[in-house]
Amino acid sequence: MSYAGMRSMGKSENISLKRCFGKRAAPRMQQGKNAHRLQIWTEQLGQSVIPFKDAQTESMANLLPLLLCGEQSAQLVFNQEIVRLSANSINQVSGANSHQLVLSLMEVESDECRHDIALQSVAEQLPEIDSVRKVQRLAKRFYSSLSRVDDYSQHFVRIAILDTCVTQIMQAFEQSHLGINHPFSQLCGLIKKDEAKHVYISRHHAIELGASYADFHQQQAFITQNLFQLLTSQGSAFEHMGICLDSLQQRLEEKWR
Repeated sequence: MSYAGMRSMGKSENISLKRCFGKRAAPRMQQGKNAHRLQIWTEQLGQSVIPFKDAQTESMANLLPLLLCGEQSAQLVFNQEIVRLSANSINQVSGANSHQLVLSLMEVESDECRHDIALQSVAEQLPEIDSVRKVQRLAKRFYSSLSRVDDYSQHFVRIAILDTCVTQIMQAFEQSHLGINHPFSQLCGLIKKDEAKHVYISRHHAIELGASYADFHQQQAFITQNLFQLLTSQGSAFEHMGICLDSLQQRLEEKWR
């Protein structure tokens, strides 16, 4: 059956994903040109039929839950940190710096909300597959493991490292078999720009909380190893999309040296 045929059978044939983390929220801030571009993408391309070849639909149906769980986890993490700092529970910055920090974290949370909404619009166009719940469970287990830390600084060290990995994953999707002009490739390019900004914000926040260079070095291998264990669980789907996980992992490990 063609993908168009699947689409014509109605909504019940498409993915209806239970959220991995938190409730769906709307972006609280609109910052910069990239946020505007993402909004335009969602309003225009996200509401139209996104063309995937028949061979790509199952692969994308397996990969979207990985991406969505990541965006939802990030929203929850940054929302909790905003609440923590706003309440001055363990606030290590004060005055104007504190206000600017909260605004920066709110900007990241809003970016992640936009990513979530855009990726969900893609997922809703893909066919339901039997393995999607298993993919979600694996993803949720990985993202939940990131919060098992001794202090807040270590948590944001991990977030900064993970966001670095995500920029490389998004770039790989941009350069996949879909082609750079495909609507999903364009979306990944927009997400990549935001994630690069998030690396800076998370890294700066971790350092403000007391993290050292050694902390980043110590966590890089842990995050990379566990992330790629998750990604490898869907290795054939990445391969069908033209993404080589071994090359991607090698690039990241070289980046840490």
